[in-house]
Amino acid sequence: MEKLESNALAPLYKQLYESILTKVKNEEYKVGDKIPSEEQLMGIYGVSRVTVRNAIKQLVDENILVKRHGKGTFVSMPAYVESMMAGGSFTESGLQMQKKPGTKVVSIEEKPASGHVAKALGIEKGMPIIAIERIRSLDDIPAIFEIDYFRHDLDFMLELNLTDESLLDVLRTHGGLIAAYFDNIIEISLADEKIAAGLVIEEEEPLVKIHQTVIDNDNQILYFNEQYIRSEMYKVAIRSYNK
Repeated sequence: MEKLESNALAPLYKQLYESILTKVKNEEYKVGDKIPSEEQLMGIYGVSRVTVRNAIKQLVDENILVKRHGKGTFVSMPAYVESMMAGGSFTESGLQMQKKPGTKVVSIEEKPASGHVAKALGIEKGMPIIAIERIRSLDDIPAIFEIDYFRHDLDFMLELNLTDESLLDVLRTHGGLIAAYFDNIIEISLADEKIAAGLVIEEEEPLVKIHQTVIDNDNQILYFNEQYIRSEMYKVAIRSYNK
């Protein structure tokens, strides 16, 4: 039992709050870990349910912990807000936030274009394309499962090591191609088995899904991608203009 001081100036719930917060900071409770239940905390600290609930409420309000209905209370993921000044680059956005961006290539292959991908790229259905599946992370925590689709004339992408690389930088360096702007369609999607495994989450967990078309300076389509984003840890920034 970890006794709290009933005669201390700080109320018991505040002492419990500080104790749990210290364990999170010291990584005794790591990001994503489930903390002890109310009953267990009552036993560990010898306090009432009201004390436990008040401490947990403050930690949840401060986004240190998150409650998941029917599952328990967990240590929250850190939330990162995309930089408006990053030019649409996840890598640059991570660096501007002083976080370590990472990219793991899950697969890269040539395949026939499905209907919606062909339409997005402005080609005929069934034409060969290049599909690249990647997991984007910040400080080694998976944030985005991304699938990028390229026309086959950009087949130099097949020869490159794209681990921890920005595709915008790769296109600029190896193809002389520069992205001018991005068209985004945003919706909510549920994680399937593959995406859930890549993002280390449960199947059918809600994700922000972005259908993004990348356009060059000649107003031509560079590539199309689908991004599945863990919104509790990565916030997408969108700027609109009034013309």
